[in-house]
Amino acid sequence: MNPEDCLRSLTAEALLWAHPERPLLPRSYGLQAVANAFVMLGLLPEATAEAILSGHRSALESKGFGTSWGVVKGELTVRPGAHGFWESRNAGAGGLRDVPLAVAPAGVRCPTSVADVCFEWVKLTPVRWELSFEATAPDTGESHSGPPEPLPQALSEISVTDDTGHPYDLANYRPGRIRGRYGREWQWRGEVLAEPNPVGTVSWLEFATAGEGAAGRVAVPPPAQVPAGTGDPPWPTPAECYLAALMPTTSLSISDGVSEAELGPHDTAEIVATVADSLLAVGALPVTSALLRGSPAGPGPGWHLPLVHRWGRRAHQRSADFRPAEHRGLALRLPLEHATAVIESVSAQGDLVGVQLYGHPWVKGEYWPLITPCFQVRAIDDAGAEHDGVSGSWRGSPGNEGSGAFWFWPPVSPARTSIRVIVSTLWEAAWAEVGLPR
Repeated sequence: MNPEDCLRSLTAEALLWAHPERPLLPRSYGLQAVANAFVMLGLLPEATAEAILSGHRSALESKGFGTSWGVVKGELTVRPGAHGFWESRNAGAGGLRDVPLAVAPAGVRCPTSVADVCFEWVKLTPVRWELSFEATAPDTGESHSGPPEPLPQALSEISVTDDTGHPYDLANYRPGRIRGRYGREWQWRGEVLAEPNPVGTVSWLEFATAGEGAAGRVAVPPPAQVPAGTGDPPWPTPAECYLAALMPTTSLSISDGVSEAELGPHDTAEIVATVADSLLAVGALPVTSALLRGSPAGPGPGWHLPLVHRWGRRAHQRSADFRPAEHRGLALRLPLEHATAVIESVSAQGDLVGVQLYGHPWVKGEYWPLITPCFQVRAIDDAGAEHDGVSGSWRGSPGNEGSGAFWFWPPVSPARTSIRVIVSTLWEAAWAEVGLPR
């Protein structure tokens, strides 16, 4: 079946089924899920999918469903979801501004008259240096609802120069959210953009504080020269990769601030079945696929999935306690043809091992089932054990560039000294042998 005809047939079926005494949400989400899958897999142009869903929303409104889920705020859409993915994929790597060229852990503490600033990472991009920091300041009893007042003054007291004598201005900063109040201190995390753009190759950056002198020097290594190559995605076809990423969710809670709605195991299973059936109908999902013979994890997620989720949250919290020696900057660009992926760094503390990945195009949907599995990360350690990358923090920027952390589950034995990191999209994969900073 033609993908457009398939989606239109689903909207017609849903319109016949719609009744004030029946819940609208499961069918609406099923339509959105199929539309998003078709767009993400390149089976249907985004504009066509949007037009079909918009027409269906208008038809529901004409039947009196103007205050139902999937209609009232225009939820029948693939945005946010695969929005802009194919435009970014086709545009390629030309003109990217945030792709890492060099990455190094800093661990440089710069005490100032108003705050204590610790620079954690330095990253060079085609247009500037990005310096991540953590700052603490005494509690004065004032509200910190906006950018922290001590921060501009603290940064103005810090100077940064490179080995060529080139100075950098630290006025352009992006403070993150206030992490919380600890005793008599306030604490923030953020980024400062060191400008202007460096001239030539830089071997190190030196930090100094007014009145304190040199605070520390950070060596900037070139991109890592390690074995790298291409490989296969986790499943034979893009549709199988997509479906495997969609399957694990069994419940969903949705709120618009006024009312709430719930999707239970039956509803989510029906949505996954709708997507799988549609992918079969358009010939994207092979009838011989192992996914059709049952979940690779067994009849259901059981307790394994909640365990991984809990461990993933705890891993993100533990990452704040890493020391500079437990990080290694890589800036290793992987040989992908239709995407840009750079392993920025690898970190290891005991059994907790993770990588920071830059990727393009990398788009993020806000809720399931509008998933956007742009990049998936796996690892095989030097003993042959396999590990899945559990997504941690993620930050996006204009142009669908993104940078996110992946922590490996099951935990990696402290005896392991290297891993093969495998980064895959729905179409291709690449790998790199990475030594762990033990």
